[in-house]
Amino acid sequence: MSVARLRVSLLLTGAFVAAEAIVGARAHSLALLSDAGHNFTDALALLLSWYALTAARKPATPTKTYGYHRVGILTALFNALTLMAIALFIFHEAYTLVLHPRQVESAPMIGMALIAVALNAGIAISLRGDASHNLNIRSAYIHMAGDALSAVGVVAAGVIIHFTGWNLADALVALLIGAFIAASSWSIVVETINVLLEGTPRGLDVRAMAAAIEALPGVQNVHDLHVWTIADGMNALSCHLRIRDAQIPQAQGVVQAVKVMLAGRYSVRHSTIETECAGCDSPELYCSLPLSDGAHDHGDGACSHSHE
Repeated sequence: MSVARLRVSLLLTGAFVAAEAIVGARAHSLALLSDAGHNFTDALALLLSWYALTAARKPATPTKTYGYHRVGILTALFNALTLMAIALFIFHEAYTLVLHPRQVESAPMIGMALIAVALNAGIAISLRGDASHNLNIRSAYIHMAGDALSAVGVVAAGVIIHFTGWNLADALVALLIGAFIAASSWSIVVETINVLLEGTPRGLDVRAMAAAIEALPGVQNVHDLHVWTIADGMNALSCHLRIRDAQIPQAQGVVQAVKVMLAGRYSVRHSTIETECAGCDSPELYCSLPLSDGAHDHGDGACSHSHE
């Protein structure tokens, strides 16, 4: 993703937000003001995405040993929560408008919405390629694509009001915009929380992964398995690997074969594997960490080796 492209998108969106808010207030259009509010969060999302991409380039430090890749996850979560808050505000304002209808000027409403369609659709298209593999960019993409669709709704409301005089179409479209915003942001909230809780990467079958590891020559058993996502496209793994007795002299080669398989089949390119030549205190596939300061050692003395 080009940082320069994000910067240009941010400047265009910021300028449009100011114009749309002014026109929406003068036209007394809640749908247009709702769209301006959504556009404001778009500008914020682009700003945070730009910052996250910049921060992710910082090297790891003694206090941030994974670097700053998680900034993008935090940004995605903030963007999604902002969208949810905007949706709730739109619902409240639309309900108020239903109770107390007001006259809406359709001409400026339609004009500004058409500009919004072109602007947001163009920015969304520019973000689409990176959105498929970057959660941070995906949250910004949903902002922009959602706002393009919202603007289409505003155009439709303006046309209805212009030809029928039914001003409640403004509130109806605002409600639909709010519903779309809430629905599209919820999946981002769920996924980012899963990453922050060190959950299993999306779509990964851990038992199938364990079976694939144990199917490799020389592997007798895998246990104490942990798989998590550091950031988009950065999956990590740690496990204990029991090597068959006949293959103990070739343990390093067995581990290397496991690493190659994990990288190629499961996109896990950061793995820490401890090999064992005897039994382990806990043969369970997953590990329950102690809540206190109690020891947690699955090794067996000199027979345990870690491989990065």
